[in-house]
Amino acid sequence: MATGGDEVRVDVVGVFEQQQTPDEEQESTPLLVLRDGSDRELHVPVGSCEGLAIHLAIQQRVVPRPLTHDLGIRILERLSTSVERVVIDDLSDEVYHASLHLAAEEGPISVPARPGDAVALALRAEAPVYVTEEVFARASHSRESF
Repeated sequence: MATGGDEVRVDVVGVFEQQQTPDEEQESTPLLVLRDGSDRELHVPVGSCEGLAIHLAIQQRVVPRPLTHDLGIRILERLSTSVERVVIDDLSDEVYHASLHLAAEEGPISVPARPGDAVALALRAEAPVYVTEEVFARASHSRESF
């Protein structure tokens, strides 16, 4: 379902630990998995805090004290601003980039954001997430490859 011509709406499947080979000594990396209607998947590395925030939002779990992304939503609400959508719109040097699109009283605002933070906010705001066709073309996986 495209919006701006080259944006495809995706579902947030979840956050999973990237499997490391036995010879790799680095810590495992949480991967945000996004899937479109054609079963293409995008595996986006995210930080562990963002991964937890996304997982809790998917599970609709409420924690006793608000997390950073909960605070972000509260601040936006107090400023009469809401999250319209998130677009993962660039991939450069193996780093994904996103835009957080906000609806404010003054008009629309677009803010650059890390994908993990942007998706964590979108889930809390019940806002849609999109990926550009260009990013999908460069980095998508088939559903079976995960």
